[in-house]
Amino acid sequence: MSPVPQAELVALKALSGYDQMLEMDRICRVYGTDEATVQAAMAALSSTSAPAPDPLADAWDTSHKEVPGLQSAAPPSTPNMVDKSQFRFEYDPTREAAARRDSVNQAILCSGCGVALGIPDVRPIKVTCPSCLFETTYTH
Repeated sequence: MSPVPQAELVALKALSGYDQMLEMDRICRVYGTDEATVQAAMAALSSTSAPAPDPLADAWDTSHKEVPGLQSAAPPSTPNMVDKSQFRFEYDPTREAAARRDSVNQAILCSGCGVALGIPDVRPIKVTCPSCLFETTYTH
């Protein structure tokens, strides 16, 4: 049995070229094994008759999950407001970022993925979520 977890092997097998070489080196260092052992484990993984379930597949598919606090019945023109005092801005020392922080008066939840977004109170406003790229225009 290989000391490398199956999830690591599946992820390594999905890579190619230089990326795969770098990941192979990292796996060898982390798990204290050599490249031949990892390649043999990858070959054994691909020789199994049933394809291995991808443990990361469900981590990215959020289409079937409910986002807590997100009202799915709200029309796109009405933002789902949240208390902005419970959120912090990411650190960005530039003057432009300071000006953007000063213009943020409200916090809303993205209608697509539920991530918190800081926006000014100007309406109508077109908002593009940086997380899921969902775009909507709020008029209220």
